[in-house]
Amino acid sequence: MKYCYALLLVLALGIACKPKPLTGKELEDKLKTTMTDYLHKSMKPGTEVEIKDMTYYPDNIKNVYLCEFNVRVKYQQSDTTGKMSAAISTDFKTVNRTR
Repeated sequence: MKYCYALLLVLALGIACKPKPLTGKELEDKLKTTMTDYLHKSMKPGTEVEIKDMTYYPDNIKNVYLCEFNVRVKYQQSDTTGKMSAAISTDFKTVNRTR
């Protein structure tokens, strides 16, 4: 009987500790943060990046989020806006810019 209780306790802890998937505003904020971090690492030092808005949808076959960002980039005296596209992995560790 002790083993039954121990097994139930371990099972309950395993279910309770499972990370919950992000949805809605939390997911959008995480995607923006991930892309901003990627851009800061890949651009010249001193470049300011601001993501104005974005659209995204999940690609369940490749396990990525396909995103399109409207971005404002400022470097020294130049200032420009444009669109960037990227595929961000569902664990938010890999960013592949497509445009």
